[in-house]
Amino acid sequence: MTPPPAGRDLARSRGYGTFRILLDMAGNMKLATFNMESFGGDRFDALALQPRLDALRPKILELEADILCLQEVNAQKTPASPKRQFQALDLLLSGTPYSRYHRAASERAPGKGPGDRHNLLVLSRYPIASAESLYQARANPPLWQPTTADPAFDKPQPVEFDRPVLKTEIDLGGARPLHLFVVHLRAPIAANIPGGKTDARTWKSVAAWAEGYQLSVLKQTAQALELRLAVETLFDADEEARVILTGDFNATGETGTLRLLRADPDDTGSPDLASRRLYQLDASLPLDRRRTVIHKGRSQALDHILASAALTHRTVDVRVFNEGLADEVLDADGDEQAGSFHAAMRAQFDI
Repeated sequence: MTPPPAGRDLARSRGYGTFRILLDMAGNMKLATFNMESFGGDRFDALALQPRLDALRPKILELEADILCLQEVNAQKTPASPKRQFQALDLLLSGTPYSRYHRAASERAPGKGPGDRHNLLVLSRYPIASAESLYQARANPPLWQPTTADPAFDKPQPVEFDRPVLKTEIDLGGARPLHLFVVHLRAPIAANIPGGKTDARTWKSVAAWAEGYQLSVLKQTAQALELRLAVETLFDADEEARVILTGDFNATGETGTLRLLRADPDDTGSPDLASRRLYQLDASLPLDRRRTVIHKGRSQALDHILASAALTHRTVDVRVFNEGLADEVLDADGDEQAGSFHAAMRAQFDI
């Protein structure tokens, strides 16, 4: 890709690494995504958080993002509020420009506030016009009945999502808003089957494990379908819509999940639908530059940025901040746990 044009100067000072935002006459917008690796405990403990603050604050400042999309942010119980609060995140952002950004967060249920673990957030320099947590509003949930469950299911059960998708509409100052979806899809790790394990890690049979694995895949693809149908609603209203899907997809570009979301004309078989495809922006990078996770020495690209044509054609730079990325298995006992085993990704657009 060509270098980004001159525009926003995000100059960092010393100390906390805070940066100064100058007017951007060229209209460049930097959007970043970062899985924070279960950041924050159940209760707020500033002293216990310090190693993570020291490791993560430089990471988010390095991104110099106008819009920062976060996954795996935990919320804390507080005596003063019936809803959990992001006290750990507030401490992390303190003294940085992100503390002054507009904010939207996913909810465990409408009006119930954030969940205890793995919340999704958007921090935006631009106004957030609306925010919504998407569960299963558009796609009918698949029905599933394992044969190995003990006790046995008396009838098929609907497959429900583990967590929502965060949908936001952001006012970029032009005629069209940005429709931004932040995701953390189910990992393809076998889900629990009643009576299927001897302990938390050990399955009783291959059959039970296989049905658990099938359930995890069903959860991931069902959530991807819900997400794709939400995108279709936007394209029904405006085929030039500015749409971005970003976050931890727990899927590589070769999987069915990403194919479902991209809707490439080679898959739909219809040139008339080509304007509705989503482009995987990070796919333009070689694997060593786009890997976001290392698992037992194997590089994987599980975090992505997908964009509609209206924004893909305005992309001027894509970068993954994976220098020094630790192995989530081989380095799990090392000091790198203070940070994250995911690399952040950033795309820059001329809007």
